[in-house]
Amino acid sequence: MIANRVLLSKQTLAVLTQQTAFVHHGNQGHWGNANIAVVLSGCGRWDGTDVHEGVYTMYHLSRNGARFQVFALNQQQTQVLDHLKKQPVSGDNRNVMVESARFGHNEGMTQMQDLAKLDVNAFDAVIFPGGHGVIKNLSSFVKDGKDCQLHPDVERVLKDFHRLRKPIGLSSTSPVLACRVLPGLEVTLGYERDDKSLWGKWPHTNLVQVVKSMGARHFVREPYISFQKAMT
Repeated sequence: MIANRVLLSKQTLAVLTQQTAFVHHGNQGHWGNANIAVVLSGCGRWDGTDVHEGVYTMYHLSRNGARFQVFALNQQQTQVLDHLKKQPVSGDNRNVMVESARFGHNEGMTQMQDLAKLDVNAFDAVIFPGGHGVIKNLSSFVKDGKDCQLHPDVERVLKDFHRLRKPIGLSSTSPVLACRVLPGLEVTLGYERDDKSLWGKWPHTNLVQVVKSMGARHFVREPYISFQKAMT
């Protein structure tokens, strides 16, 4: 999947897997001792979490035996979009946490929790799937750009995991969050120029200069990166 292409660090790989690729091991896979927090920003690419990224994140975690808990902000969305027309819907107010609950059965591992209750000490890593909810609901990026502010709980979670040197997974637009509050990061948003993309117009080239202006170092990477390549 193009959008869900997190470049995992060696530390992240050591925590999550002993394999060089995602392999279906069922509920007793090689990630059985990992407890992961997944932070969603709604449901739908244009005003929340990209459905593909959210689903595939949870799919690979569950199929490899990891335990995970889903979190979201208990607040109203900044905007609601008609995903067919890609136009704002006037008069429709939706809650980020309620919309994010669409991803699960609202029971067991997929039961939705308020992000305010996320305790970094209870988890080995945190993953932020992408989607426009990252720049609309988790932060003010869509309005303020490089000078954006993160929701206090989003900033707290990122800083706490970083302080304890626990892995932070970021896909699609979500590296913007970490770059804003954790200076000097090394990240990838894939390509820096549209004409280098084998997949057509690459959607995040405009964000590269933004994260650089935040003090991050950007590395060009293919959208599909195997664990084996990431470890070399």
